This record gives sequence, structure tokens and C-alpha cells, in this order.
Amino acid sequence: MVNPPIGLISSAASEELLQDRRIEMVDTPFGQAPVLVGRIAGREAAVILRYGGNLTVPSHKINYRANIWALKELGVESIISQNAIGSVNPMIRPGDIVISDDFLDRTKDRPQSLFDESDCWVRVDFTDPFCPRLRGDLITAANRHSNRVIERGVFVCTEGPRFETPAEIRSYQRDGGDIVGTPLVPEVVFAREAEMCFASIAPVINFGAGMAPAVVHFGPGSMNDAYYAEGLHELIEKTLIDAIGAVSHDRGCNCGNALKGGFHGVPPVWLKSRNVDASGKPPADIFATLPRS
Repeated sequence: MVNPPIGLISSAASEELLQDRRIEMVDTPFGQAPVLVGRIAGREAAVILRYGGNLTVPSHKINYRANIWALKELGVESIISQNAIGSVNPMIRPGDIVISDDFLDRTKDRPQSLFDESDCWVRVDFTDPFCPRLRGDLITAANRHSNRVIERGVFVCTEGPRFETPAEIRSYQRDGGDIVGTPLVPEVVFAREAEMCFASIAPVINFGAGMAPAVVHFGPGSMNDAYYAEGLHELIEKTLIDAIGAVSHDRGCNCGNALKGGFHGVPPVWLKSRNVDASGKPPADIFATLPRS
């Protein structure tokens, strides 16, 4: 594909962000996934609303495998994940924007791999958990719109749906966490297994439990106020438009070779249209020419 669409995973996408939209139901080995297809910054884009169109799907019930695979089916090579989250680090305040460079997985009962139900196992390298190419695009775009960009940070992903306790927040601080939220893992893992580039932009909308009197959804001083009433939502959408408009299709990173040497066992049925060598290892571009549903 000469100009593959850019992928975006978010909780919402306004008409100003995603134009000429239509919904497409994509069949995957893990069930159907609804995808909004349109244009962002004049480029083809595919958007997953991770919580559903009515915000009714909690983080621990999202069909992460279907969502990532649907983007792959549509030809996406690069995914930007938008995560409105809380701060664990007292130096990171509501209104800051974090472009994470690492993460801590504190989820408990989520699928661990696209290949969980297959007679094989996959080990992908996470020395660079987020694509450095996409991180650079997000950092450049965010700095055009805000002077409160944190260019590195450790994202602590928790199970949800509840908020964390003060003791948990203190634990994450001791472990080196900077921000906390629920949707990142296993999105980032599955994207790497699918040999896709993935990066996160995280506007901070609250302090974690114990760092403020309470974690409040609505009203004065709430997360909703921090994100919408104070203009952070519009700023993030402008940043996404700039970043997506600048994303290069020349992938100089290693994300597209993530499976090389890391696949062992029998390929699942949905990969058997591709040739594998005697050891059961697929070529690096195993996902590149799968038949479309």
C-alpha cells in the first residue's frame, strides 16, 4: 500500500478532527470491530473508539485484539493512542501533556498476546516500548501548541474500572511511574506483535488518589473540567491533526520487524495462508499480505 491510513485509538473524535467519516465493520479472528474511517489532516485515517460510540465499554472489557487487528486489516502501519490520564508524579500536573517512553503493566486479567489461543508463543522486544519515530512526531506537534509538554514518562496501566487507592499510587511512585490510566495495555503489546508502530499522547486531567482531596469526574476542579472546560481537549485534537499530517510513511524504526526471530511453534489458522520455514518462524512481513475480510 503506497499511502496506508493512519490509525488513532481514542475515546472520542470530533467532526473537526475526523472528516468525511463513515463506519466500517471489520471482521477479525477475534470478532467484529467497528472502525470510523475518514480523513485527518487530509490523510486517510482509521479511528477506534475504544469505549464504544456511547462510552459504555469499560477498559477491562474492551476487545483489544479485535481493535488492533481491525486496524491491521485496513492497512494501518502507525497507531497513535490518545489517553486522558492521571498523574502519579507530583511534578506532573493537570494540563501537562506526556509523551510516554516506557510503561508498567499493572493489569490483572487481560489477554497477553494475539497468539494466546494458538499453538505457539511470540516474544517481541520491548527495549523501546513506544515507536521512537511516532514519539518524535507527537513531541514536535505538541510543542507547537503547548509549553507544558513532558517528553518522557512511564505510563502505569491498571486494570480498572475503579480508580487506584492512595497506597497503590505510592507504590507506582516507588516503582518509577509518572502517569496512570487503564487503556494502554495490551494495545501497545498487540501493536508490536502485529509489527505496527505505536505511540501515546497523554493529557493529564487529575492527580492520583492521595495526591488531591479526591478524584472527581464532574464539577469544579474535576477531570471533565480539566479536559473540556479548560480547552485541553481542543489542544489535543489540534496536536493530533498536526502530528498525523506529519507522520512519514518511511518507517525507519524496527517496529516492522518485531516478529523476526521471535515466533515459535505452529502458526495459527489465520496465518496459514503465508509460508513459514521448517522451524515455524514466519518471515518478518508475515502480516503484510493477509487476505482482507
